[in-house]
Formats: sequence, C-alpha cells, structure tokens
Amino acid sequence: MLIKNIFHRELVANAARILIVLVIILPVTELFKLLDQASSGNLPTVTIFTLMLYGTLASFPMILNIASFLGIVITFNRYSKDHELIVWLASGVSPFTWLKKTAIFLVPITIISGVCSMLITPWAVHQSEQYAKFLTKQSAPIALTPGQFRESPDGKDVYYIEEYSLAQGYARNIFLQYQDESEVSYNITAAKGRLSNNNGMIGLTLYDGNRYQISKFESSNVTNLHFKTFTATIKQAYDPEKDQVGFNSQSMPTSELVKLYDTSGHYRSALSGRLSVMIMTFIMGLIAVPLSIQTSRVQNSLVFIFPPMLYGVYQNIVMTVEAQISDGKVFSIFNVLPVHLGLIMVAIGLTYIKSKPNGYFKSKNK
Repeated sequence: MLIKNIFHRELVANAARILIVLVIILPVTELFKLLDQASSGNLPTVTIFTLMLYGTLASFPMILNIASFLGIVITFNRYSKDHELIVWLASGVSPFTWLKKTAIFLVPITIISGVCSMLITPWAVHQSEQYAKFLTKQSAPIALTPGQFRESPDGKDVYYIEEYSLAQGYARNIFLQYQDESEVSYNITAAKGRLSNNNGMIGLTLYDGNRYQISKFESSNVTNLHFKTFTATIKQAYDPEKDQVGFNSQSMPTSELVKLYDTSGHYRSALSGRLSVMIMTFIMGLIAVPLSIQTSRVQNSLVFIFPPMLYGVYQNIVMTVEAQISDGKVFSIFNVLPVHLGLIMVAIGLTYIKSKPNGYFKSKNK
C-alpha cells in the first residue's frame, strides 16, 4: 500500500505537469497556423481563439497519451537516479510489481483518452469546419484592392473598383459580377459610387450605371437595365440549413463510422485510428516501465532516447497499417491488433529481463 500511494502520487504529479505544458504549447502552435491564415485575409483575427480551442480539443487524446508516457518515464528516471529503485528491488519488489501498479494507473487515463477520441475529437473537428464555413460566408474576406479584380470565397462574385476610399466614402469605375439564387449571372458597371463600412459589412452604392442580365453566353440573351441607384452588400449571408458542412471520416460520429464500416476503407481506417489512440495510451505506458528502470549511469543517460524512439516506431507502424486499411489493401481493423499485442509482449519480455537474476514475475512481498 505504501508503494502504491507514493508511486501513484508521483505519477499523477509528473503527468499533470507535462499535461499542463503540452496544453500550453499546442495552442501556441495552432495560433501560428491561424495567424498565417489571418494575415492572408482568410480569417478574421477575432475568431482565432475559438478555432484554437477547437484544435486543442481535437488533439487532446494525443496530448494525454504523451503526458502519461513521459510522466512514467520521468518518475522511474527519478527513482533510478536517487537509488530508490535499487532499494525497492533489493527488498523483493520485482519489476513486474511496478508494471502492475503502472497498469492500474493507466486504466482511467486510457478510458478518458478513449472517450475523447470517440466523442470529443470528431465533435471538435466538425465544429471547427462548420465555424470556418461560417467565417468564410460572413467575414467579407474579399479585401478590396484598388485596381484589382477580387473574387469571393465561393467563386460566384467578382468585384473591381479602380479607386476608392472607405474614410471619405467615394468609389470610381466600379464593376460587379454576381449570381442570384436562380444562378442567373449579372454584370453591373458604374462610373461612380459610395462605400460604407458597418461592423465589417461593406456597403456599395452605385450611381447611374447599367445592369446586364446574362442568361446564356450569347449577345441575344443579354438584358440591359439602366439604373440611377443600386445598392450592394459585399458580404455573404450564412444559412444554417443550406450551409451545413458535411461529415467526413475525421469529423463523423463514431456511431456512424460503425454503421458505415463495410462501405469504405476510409471509415474503417478512421475507426481504427480512434481505437488505436486509446490502446496506445495503455501500451506505451506499460512499455515505458522496463525501458525506464535503469541501474547504471550509462543507461540513465539513454532513458530519454529509447522510449521516444520506440514510441515513434510504434506509431508509424500503426499509421502504416491504417493507411493500408484506408486504401482497401487490408479490410478488417483487427489487423492492427497484432501490432498492439506485439508491443505488449515486448513490454512483458523487457520486464522479465529486468527482473533477473531473481526471475520472479511477482513481488516477493505478498
């Protein structure tokens, strides 16, 4: 009981510290990606925090995986440096005892990782895509430039203003091309007009111009309408029903992936990936135990090299199998199980080696 309390307390403390650091680092990396899009005019700066939050939630299972793995490595490395581990081993506490207690610590973390991977991650990905679609429709991202043709994000509208000033409100030599709900194209030209900016909604009023209705690309089907005043808003309306973003393999709920299991390899690969994140959290925590139990100075210096290397190899093998499932070369997601079982056997085998020369699979302290 003493070992369990002390060991689990230190594991929780180390894993919590690493988790906090990763939760701080990941949003910063997401922030730089979003700032690049915002600088190009594709995203308003006021929406960066929301998209950053969705990106962090989507990556939380992997963060939890890495935090638990490094927490175990750091804990055993501290035990080895302070010679506490040698004292416990000399007292009859075999490495398999540490493996068992680590497995108990990993069970709730694995469950949390599985819930996040199955439920929260696809929800966050879908909400991020939906919010990005909303911004595309609502944000007036055309960024009018004097003397340049600018296209709306959906490619339906084209704008050209030879010269304008938002501060003074004038515009000169204006051309607009847009489509209505019936997909009928209109070309509008005017020699002068006025611009207004109301909370990011750019209003454009044209004077003494012409509107050409184009039914087909034939001169006989062009209708010309002269107007004295024409008002346009350079902002697209967002319709919650018509502009819903469709689900893909990354954002689809897990229940739908199960229903569509036999239809496409992409769905099977996505389902396998969500399960693998949960399983990897448990297995990598186990394999960190024998890799981190060190009894010499040389091994202590390598404790932070071998575990990350094995983690990278393990993850790449799993991703390779999932790519084969996605391409249809491998059908069942259960083909990933040999990889997971193989790593479990590696963890047990390395622990057995660490348990020599006493050779016990359990602690002598019953």
